[in-house]
Amino acid sequence: MASRLQQAVKGAALNFQRTPAEINAAVQRLIRREQQTYDKVAAQRRPTFANTIAPLAKLENTDGGESAIISFLQNVSTDKQVRDASSEAERALLSSRMTSMMREDVYKSVQQVLENPVELARLDPEDRALAESMARQYRQNGLALSAEQRAKLKTIKQRLIELGIEFSRNTNEKDGVALFTRDELAGLPDSFFEDRETRTENGVQKFVVTTKYPDLVPVMQMAKVESTRKQMLYAEETRCPENIALLQEAVGLRLRAAQLLGYQTYAGFRLEENMAKTPDTVLEFASDLRQRMEKLAGAEIKEIETLKRADNEAAGKPYEGLFNWDYRYYSTLVKQRKHQISEEQVKPYFAVERVTRGILDLCQTILGLKFVKAADAPTWHPDVVAYEVWEADGTAFMGHIYLDLFSRAGKYGHACLNPIQAGYEKDDGTR
Repeated sequence: MASRLQQAVKGAALNFQRTPAEINAAVQRLIRREQQTYDKVAAQRRPTFANTIAPLAKLENTDGGESAIISFLQNVSTDKQVRDASSEAERALLSSRMTSMMREDVYKSVQQVLENPVELARLDPEDRALAESMARQYRQNGLALSAEQRAKLKTIKQRLIELGIEFSRNTNEKDGVALFTRDELAGLPDSFFEDRETRTENGVQKFVVTTKYPDLVPVMQMAKVESTRKQMLYAEETRCPENIALLQEAVGLRLRAAQLLGYQTYAGFRLEENMAKTPDTVLEFASDLRQRMEKLAGAEIKEIETLKRADNEAAGKPYEGLFNWDYRYYSTLVKQRKHQISEEQVKPYFAVERVTRGILDLCQTILGLKFVKAADAPTWHPDVVAYEVWEADGTAFMGHIYLDLFSRAGKYGHACLNPIQAGYEKDDGTR
């Protein structure tokens, strides 16, 4: 597709195939480079944008992709040793980053750049915004606090890192599981049972259903037996009970950290750099949205209740109300009966390959890009499909995207987008 010149400037595909030993070595290398860069910045006698701000930004560009890959593997690798090494690597990288961002000597160098009117006059708006953002990040990491308060904040932040990693590990490694007979799964199509694991419970063969999306969503949408939907929702919402204590501790620590930094709430701390700026703005927006949506929701809920009342009456059961496990099922029925739309009937027309190609074609048209399958790109699993991204006319290579569309054991269980390597311009003008 591309000329020899274009191939020469094409960026290399990232390497996701790492052993635990390689992950550990990479972590040490990244931490060492980070420390060396920060030491050099702190040693500047006359801090400028070029010798202070730029090196810190370049470090994020050059090492950000490697750091992201190492942390990312805990969410996708089929090898538990690799996942564990990735989790420990993320812990080490975050701890090192936290320590760097709390260095008073580096913060002083950054501040000196902003306090130098001659230096500021040389900066364009983008560079000045970068310097101001960097200084604000240091303050948010406690550099405007006393040494005693900074020590307290560092202890809190370190514990929050550990809680976050443990919480994510539990969520990724532990799926909820429920067992059902074929009758209890009435309403599910034959395709749902193909190659599905079975277990014998009290002499009865039952199908294994997990809380991963490909299992959970069809059951909640199509299972006719209310107790089945209730049991599945319970399995989903009560998995990883050990995370409750972690979450409770994290909420308390976040509040303490925010208050140390002078904020009333953690939300106030997080929103400061966002468009909303304050929790009040967010709450006002949510309240206004809720009032507008309630007018539409009332009619929809009434429609759903009518269907459930009819089902209960036909089964000779009293109507006890509409519950969380009812919504998806009866919403699906409304679509089928009112709009004559059945997901099972249209599914054959939307095979994964066809939908993927259609979405990529749409993005090509809207964004002026071209996606080319990269058959030789190293990935983390055989299911993953990699694409090169080019300008539509083939004159410039933009990067890679990777699609990992199927669930598996040990993989992060929900839909997500993981940025790996941000685009940036090198010193020689290339990207």
